[in-house]
Amino acid sequence: MISILLGFEVFTFSSYAVWFFVVNLNATIGSITILKYYYHRHYRYAFFTGIIALAAHTIYNILTYTLISSLALKSYYLPALLCFLFASILYTSTLLLSKTREKFWLKVTGGYGLVIGLILISAIVGSIYFHNPQISKVLGAISQGASRAGGLISLFFIMNFLSELRTLKAGSGYDGMPKYLEIVLGLVALITLTLGASLIVDTTSSLYWKNYNAEQAQKLVRFAGGTKTFTDKKGDQLQYILIKPQNYDSLKKYPLVICLPYNGYEAGAAELLSSDTYREKYPAFIFVPNCRPGTGWGGLPDVLSIDSLVYEALSDLKEQGIDVKRRYVTGISRGGYGTWQFICTRPDMFAAAIPICGGGNTKFASKIINLPVWAFHGKRDKNVPVKESRDMIKAIKKAGGHPHYTEFPDQGHDIWNQVTITPGLWDWLFAQKRD
Repeated sequence: MISILLGFEVFTFSSYAVWFFVVNLNATIGSITILKYYYHRHYRYAFFTGIIALAAHTIYNILTYTLISSLALKSYYLPALLCFLFASILYTSTLLLSKTREKFWLKVTGGYGLVIGLILISAIVGSIYFHNPQISKVLGAISQGASRAGGLISLFFIMNFLSELRTLKAGSGYDGMPKYLEIVLGLVALITLTLGASLIVDTTSSLYWKNYNAEQAQKLVRFAGGTKTFTDKKGDQLQYILIKPQNYDSLKKYPLVICLPYNGYEAGAAELLSSDTYREKYPAFIFVPNCRPGTGWGGLPDVLSIDSLVYEALSDLKEQGIDVKRRYVTGISRGGYGTWQFICTRPDMFAAAIPICGGGNTKFASKIINLPVWAFHGKRDKNVPVKESRDMIKAIKKAGGHPHYTEFPDQGHDIWNQVTITPGLWDWLFAQKRD
């Protein structure tokens, strides 16, 4: 349910890593118990394929935990997942076709697990083969749904053991499990529930801010007087909002601040610069393009980039008073990647940039050595590795540039508040002008 509400964002919670470890430790203990059952019942094929599946699952869990906690070993994740799914298909096929099929619930487990495994394999292979964002979105939803449905497999195993327990009680005067085992299982359940409650608290907080940011974005749209639409020669459209400077005078020249959102029109810089205090101190046009689901501003693999459409829309702006020598671009997260992408691919368009928690292609660093950049990142960022910003700054300096870089040692991905109060930042930005 939590992943339905927040998607992959839940994996960045510090509480999730601990919860993930404990839950999968419980699952491993359960799997070992099932293997002992197979061994006792002389279900050899199920026993050996179960060992293979457990080994593949353990490797997958170790890689996933490492990825969640440190963003390391990312390139090994997909191969490990595919190996685990193939091992699971082998295992569930054995339950369906070997001697275990004599047990009704094991037969159900095998058939059900085989269907789930085939769906997941098909969805993952399809998402690799098709590079269409819409198709990838549908396949992603299918794989998430299949993964959740796979949770019922545990229920089928429980039903099988309850059936075995009834048989055992009827034939041997079984008095129940040992007291010490009841206490251990109770403690395990209590720890798991406690960690789950911590995860729910993090989820509630994240949902609050998610809804709050969406509301602020809608206020921004209303403040701008609604959305505008740019259509290129191919018929592709870009929706955006444009906020004029306070006390706008068409005879004067104003800078244009391009604020790249990470979703919809959610752009912290646009909200800040459109407040009364900042509009009075830094009069400027504020441009916010709409970030549709499945799209981005470049720099992210498997995400459709609409950067060229934005460049055309910027060049097509008809408002009087826009100073094309003072175009500034900024964004956080997806917008941070976009900021690096914009200045690396079109350095001629921009006078300065503030990329926040993003990354770029270091091969293009030499193109922006003369473009003022002030980058920001949190050292503990679990969404975007801090290495992304460090590498770009290092590459620019190596090429002969002099970028500014601020890293917050005790912060993660949510550093916007710290960025906004950085001394001299906005004065620095609005002082920049292309020759």
